[in-house]
Amino acid sequence: MENQIELFEQMMMDYLKGKLKPEDKPHFITLLNSNEECRKKYREMSHLYVMTTSSWFAQRKSQNLEQVRKKLGFRSTRKHFNRRNLFIWSSVAIWLLFIVGSVTCWNKKSISNLLTDTPSYCQIEVPVGATSRVLLPDSSVVVLNGGSNLKYDARWIERPLREVFLSGEAYFQVKKKADKPFVVHTDDLNVKVLGTIFNVSSYPDDETVKVSLIEGRVNVYTASEIQNNCILVPNQQAIFEKRQKTLAIQNVNAANQASWTTGKLTFVNENLYNILKSIGRHFNLRIIIQSKKVHKEFFSGTIQLDMTLNEILSYIDVDNKYTWRENGQSIIITDR
Repeated sequence: MENQIELFEQMMMDYLKGKLKPEDKPHFITLLNSNEECRKKYREMSHLYVMTTSSWFAQRKSQNLEQVRKKLGFRSTRKHFNRRNLFIWSSVAIWLLFIVGSVTCWNKKSISNLLTDTPSYCQIEVPVGATSRVLLPDSSVVVLNGGSNLKYDARWIERPLREVFLSGEAYFQVKKKADKPFVVHTDDLNVKVLGTIFNVSSYPDDETVKVSLIEGRVNVYTASEIQNNCILVPNQQAIFEKRQKTLAIQNVNAANQASWTTGKLTFVNENLYNILKSIGRHFNLRIIIQSKKVHKEFFSGTIQLDMTLNEILSYIDVDNKYTWRENGQSIIITDR
C-alpha cells in the first residue's frame, strides 16, 4: 500500500507539471478510482500546487516545510525522508502561507474527469487594498491589483491556447510561445498575444476597459479577432466604452498605466473622479462624491501609495477646492 501511495505521489507531481506520460495515465486513473487514500492525496496536492503558482515571501522555510509535510501526511521522519521529496516539498514550503489573495481550485465533475476534456479551474482572488504576484505554469508573470480575480484551466499547460479570465486589473509579462497564443478574457474585451508586456484594467464598476501595451504586439477584440478589433504597438492604449460598445486607440505612456505595480499611481490629464476611484480601491474605502466640480476636474502627477489617505487627498487638492470627512468605511468629498 505504501509503495502505491509513493508511486501515486510521483505520478501526481508529473501530472501537475503537465509531464505525466501517456502510458502512465491508465494506471493513474485506476489508482484514483480504486484508492481513497490516492483521492485524498490528489485533492491535497492539487490545492497546494495551485497555491504555489502565486507569489510568496521565502521566509520561515523550516516551519512551512513541517506544515506541508503534516498536511500531506508523509509517514517518513527526517532520518528517512527521501532527498528528492525533500527538494520538492521544500520548494513548495518556501512559497506557502504568505499569499495576499485567496486561491481556490475546484472540479466541475469527478476527479477522473480531470484527465479528460472536462474543465477544472484555478482561481486567484485578491482583496481590495492588496496586490499579488502570480507565476503561471508557463512561467508567465501576472501582478493582480486589489479587488481583482484571475482564473484559468487547471490543465492550462496542455491546452492549445493559454487562456485566462480576468475581472479587475492585472499587469502581464507573457512568456513567448509562438505555437501557443496567450489570451486574456474580460467580460467585454479579449486580448491575444504571443509574448509581451501589457496592463489590463477591467473592473466591473468602471465604464471602460483599458489595455495598455508596454512591449510587443497584441490584438484587442470583442467577439471576433478580425471584426471590431485593433492591433496595438508599444505605448498605445485600447479603450472600450461599455455603454456605447465602441473600441478606440490612443497614445499613452504605457509604463505609467502599470505604475501601481511599483507602489505608485501615475496620471496624465486624468479625470479626478477616476483617480478617486483608484485611491478608494487601494485603501479599501468607498469614495462618495458630493461635489459638482470633481467630474470636471483633471489631474496630472504621481501619487506614492505609501502616503496616508489624507496626504494623498491634500496633494491632489492643490487649489483647496474640496473638503473630505470619514464616515466608517467611506470618505465623503464635497465642494468648499
